[in-house]
Amino acid sequence: MNIYDIAKLANVSIATVSRVVNNSPKVSPKTKEKVLAVMKENEYTPNAFARGLGLGSMKTVGIICPNIDDIYMAKAVSYLEQNLHAHGYDCILGCSGFKQEEKEDYVRLLLSKKIDTLILVGSTYAENGKDESD
Repeated sequence: MNIYDIAKLANVSIATVSRVVNNSPKVSPKTKEKVLAVMKENEYTPNAFARGLGLGSMKTVGIICPNIDDIYMAKAVSYLEQNLHAHGYDCILGCSGFKQEEKEDYVRLLLSKKIDTLILVGSTYAENGKDESD
């Protein structure tokens, strides 16, 4: 089921379905109700990637920390996730370890996910690129 199917079943345009999905004020309450009912009836979930492309934002933030076992890191990540979620953002967490190559791999991986921003938690990311073992 896609946006085209919902539009056809609700007897509205694709643009109207898009406006309903994006909570635009340009849709009458009656039409919005009708489209939402069709979406619910058909268990339609908007494609987050397609929506992100249209809005220019995936509403997703990447968070990288060296190790979540550390209580400071766990609390910092928890605080970030709760506050980001309260503002409508999803989070992707990566625990990179302390080796420079692994840190760089995680940065590349999360950036490839088309996140809106990347947060690096911990002073290990501000070092001169030395491994903890050095």
